[in-house]
Amino acid sequence: MMINENADNYDRETSEYIVAYLDLLGVTTRMKNNINAQKVAMNKLHNLYNFNMNSAREIAMDGYKDIQFKIFSDNIIIAKKLSTDLKTRMQDIKCLLNCVSNFQCTSVKDCVGWLVRGGISIGDLYIDETMVWGQTLLKSYELENNIAIFPRIVIDSNIICELQKDEELAGYVSKDFDNMYFLNYLYIQHFGGRFLENGFKLMLDELNGKYSDRVYQKLCWHMNYVNKELDKKNERGESKYRLSID
Repeated sequence: MMINENADNYDRETSEYIVAYLDLLGVTTRMKNNINAQKVAMNKLHNLYNFNMNSAREIAMDGYKDIQFKIFSDNIIIAKKLSTDLKTRMQDIKCLLNCVSNFQCTSVKDCVGWLVRGGISIGDLYIDETMVWGQTLLKSYELENNIAIFPRIVIDSNIICELQKDEELAGYVSKDFDNMYFLNYLYIQHFGGRFLENGFKLMLDELNGKYSDRVYQKLCWHMNYVNKELDKKNERGESKYRLSID
């Protein structure tokens, strides 16, 4: 095929990937703020993205450097190609779950103070510098847009059994009140209660007591999840940092 005199051999193919589709809640509203508030939000988002992308490249774990990121407005795609070797495949999955957990941890703590919603799925994907294409992208988006509702990253039901067979990967999975499985991102967090408490205060201060019922539901879900994890771990009295909305 010839487009603008450039030859294209139609040799692109999809491969099996694990994909996370993330939505940073409230960014659209922040874009509508005054110019100074917009500037702060834009730079915070840019730094959040770069910090996590660079961290993924620097972590000394096999497979981390191959994780791919895409960002557009308030949406972020994090993808990792899966090996056909079973042992390496499980390591690939762990790398992606760990990377996404790091991203969500960074977002909700006091360096940013933003909630994240999303979906994770495994399937066919094509991704390069120009485009992202594939059924697993659509599935991850559907989980984020239609199922997640709360600031949680829902994990596709077709990969839960695969994760639960591995003791280490099972720690990344939690089952919610509605039987949906989501990423237990605080599984990787240790001694971060103070930062989580301060991040929650940032969220409440930004809203200044003015939030809809839907926003209140999301704040409460986040508060309850964090408190449950702090109580469960209770590392050096971390439960003293339990969140409160009142």
